[in-house]
Amino acid sequence: MKHLIPAQHEGKDMDISDSVEFENEILAKNFYLEAKNRLLAINNWNEVAKVPVSTFEHLDAFGKHSEERPQEGDFVKIDIPGPGLWSTSGYDYVQIEQINESSDTEHDLITLTLRPSFMPHQDHDHETKHFFKNMATSSFQVKRDGKTVEASYFGRNEIMNLELDSILDRLRNIFVALGAKLGASYPQWKSLIEGILQK
Repeated sequence: MKHLIPAQHEGKDMDISDSVEFENEILAKNFYLEAKNRLLAINNWNEVAKVPVSTFEHLDAFGKHSEERPQEGDFVKIDIPGPGLWSTSGYDYVQIEQINESSDTEHDLITLTLRPSFMPHQDHDHETKHFFKNMATSSFQVKRDGKTVEASYFGRNEIMNLELDSILDRLRNIFVALGAKLGASYPQWKSLIEGILQK
């Protein structure tokens, strides 16, 4: 189903939303397009966020840097403050699982869902290279309903990933995932949502 937000089954979840109102639907439509472009400009997320914490790099399906429009199957390389994964030279990886758009005269909607993934282009290593297991998802939506434009973040099934060969990676994930559980990731996504809606 298009625009499906994965269900919450276990672990931590997080919902963040913000919205802006416009005088008419034309202004709202134009701003929706601008906000959508900010969402899709993954390489610029750290600049869009009012309080940049992590940096994000869009990779194509082969693990190469990309400036193209994101596609399902592409990857995002994340540099999180603090210790990184030893086995990836310090980075976490997610894969783009869903990009869906729909539009009519009254509504516009785009949904982008990311899931923790293996490191692309590494045939010998299929471990999930992220501090959450790959049952976790991060979904972003930008939508217009009439004269209102809303941006949202939905984190689902956030469970610490300790299924790694490296004890250093496991210790690092304990540190980072506990921080996220205590709310350390909230400012990152809150600031990104606010930045997407910056007039």
